Amino acid sequence: MNSFNPSSIKGFFLRILRLLGALALIYCSMVFYLALTERQIAFPRAITHKEANAAIQGKAKQISCTLEDGNILSGWQLGSDNKSILLYFPDTDEDGAQFLAEAGENAQSTLVTFNYRGSGNNKGTPSSENFLDDARQITACASQITGRAPEIVAGRGIGAILAAEQLKYTKKSSLFLIDPISSIADKINEKYRLLYPKFLIRTKVDMPDLNEIAIPEQVILIQDRQNRQESNLIFEKEHPNFKKIKAQGSPLSNKLNQALQHLTAQTR
Repeated sequence: MNSFNPSSIKGFFLRILRLLGALALIYCSMVFYLALTERQIAFPRAITHKEANAAIQGKAKQISCTLEDGNILSGWQLGSDNKSILLYFPDTDEDGAQFLAEAGENAQSTLVTFNYRGSGNNKGTPSSENFLDDARQITACASQITGRAPEIVAGRGIGAILAAEQLKYTKKSSLFLIDPISSIADKINEKYRLLYPKFLIRTKVDMPDLNEIAIPEQVILIQDRQNRQESNLIFEKEHPNFKKIKAQGSPLSNKLNQALQHLTAQTR
């Protein structure tokens, strides 16, 4: 008959505690590392997309925007000035040339976009201190280059936040939100989940209150990429009054044409 051995039970629990302690230490180390690198996570630098740049070469005119601190942002204009101006704000990890390559030349609108500070070949370091103000200056540059304020502002992902912010300065502009994300905190939390809880995220860049600054008939939600369906549905439920374009499998150029045709019908 086996006798009860309390020391073996104690040893077992000590091993469990040591394992839990090691896991807790690893978890805390990961959280600490993510906290230290939050700025780089929140504001990634988009790498130059060689294929997209090659696709628009000879079609899009290169333009630039000199910021108030002297940094110069590179950009493109695709189309002539006599059409409506659509100013596009890329996602934080997107080269603006990718949008132009996907959208192509448009019969209804001239497309204008700039890469952000630190993205593509641009110098500088993006941060929460300059992110929104850089977007304001981009809108001013686009207006100066084309001779008028953009009739449409559009953005993808976090760029949708910047596009919405521009309605504070271009009150008559329509708004295209492509796979929008409500905040940088949401984007970080979506990627890291429990590894970096949302309440620890310090970066505060949020979607403005669209009910206060936007005309519902002039806001269009465009669902483009398949991996954004879940977040798109959440955003759509929060904003049921906005027009939605969801043509699955359809290229971005077709979705933009649908959105532009909808705006034209609204103004008749």
